[in-house]
Amino acid sequence: MRLRVRLPEVRPNEYAIPLNCPYGCGGRYFALHDQCHKTLGDPTYQAVQVRRYKCVTCRRSFRVHPTGVSQHHRSQRLRGIGVLLYVLGLSYGGVADALAAFGWQGSRSTIYRDVQDAGEAVTRLRRQQPKRKVQVVSADATYVLCRGEEVTVAVALDALAGEVLEVELVEGESADALRTFLQRLQTEYGMEVLVSDDQDSYKVLADELGVAHSICRAHVNRNVARITGELAQQALHLDTSPPPGVTRSRDEMLADLEYCQLLIALRPPDGAAQLSQLFRHYQAAPSPPRGEKASLWYRFRLALLRWSNNWQRLTFDQRWNRAHDSHLDGTNNVAERAIGRWIKERYRTMRSYKRRASVLNLAHIISDLAAHSDQPRLAHLLAA
Repeated sequence: MRLRVRLPEVRPNEYAIPLNCPYGCGGRYFALHDQCHKTLGDPTYQAVQVRRYKCVTCRRSFRVHPTGVSQHHRSQRLRGIGVLLYVLGLSYGGVADALAAFGWQGSRSTIYRDVQDAGEAVTRLRRQQPKRKVQVVSADATYVLCRGEEVTVAVALDALAGEVLEVELVEGESADALRTFLQRLQTEYGMEVLVSDDQDSYKVLADELGVAHSICRAHVNRNVARITGELAQQALHLDTSPPPGVTRSRDEMLADLEYCQLLIALRPPDGAAQLSQLFRHYQAAPSPPRGEKASLWYRFRLALLRWSNNWQRLTFDQRWNRAHDSHLDGTNNVAERAIGRWIKERYRTMRSYKRRASVLNLAHIISDLAAHSDQPRLAHLLAA
């Protein structure tokens, strides 16, 4: 994993005095009351001076730490190094060993708490941010193990800007499990277009929510290649004639299978009409009797009907690109890359998660650091 991160800085002579009294009295004037010596765990500074100010209005005192220092006995920079090493692939014990090799403070439990604190801070900061309108949302889900059980992680991004919107745990990839997740995206971000893979649950929910739906052509092409390959293999071993009403022979069907794969890959303007014309040749194929397997002809009939019904979803990006300046590439690669970089790549070095909350916290940290690579984001997370 590659992450470009700016570590927090420690400035022992810089103090951020609050504009208003932290006790809520409304006071805005403070007098320096005292200074005390604070031993600090940090790669550079072993100690700093902590100032105590007194509010002129309510007469109560409060502490002000130097920039990069908080109530913790380790600086934000040292805590940030530990979080970064864990995010990049070391275990909690490995991070503690690495810090010890440099003579820096940090145990497994403190590194664990820092990682969880940073992840929870991302959640709080995202909830505090005003929601902006996102017209096109890319959504997908993946699985990780937590205490031996599969946990489904759903992600949603701005399909045009590539920015993360939500990372949530859901109960599966069924329509019922994803309904609340997608409803919240529509309510909070004004989602008008959903980009997803070829899974039926997204199609059901897109229609239910009344949003346009674009399915990933890469997923569709793989599924079409698999289905046509299976049907062609079955046709090569077929020794019976087509059922009554089916007007295509076995050899013609093999040619139709090959043509369908090419048709869906190229997506010509009259593709839906061509699929409908092919469907008429096979629409008389009877459904199988109860308890028996479907025939080759009937399976192809269903496949043609499915491809024809989903043609508008498959070619949505072509219509969008003709009508808008922004570009959709017809895939769900935005969400696929996010899952690979933020969840799967770090997960490969782990046996499993121990807590469901840790799944979210780690995904939140990585996605947030990746989105703010030009900012000292760890300083904000560890101070939040």
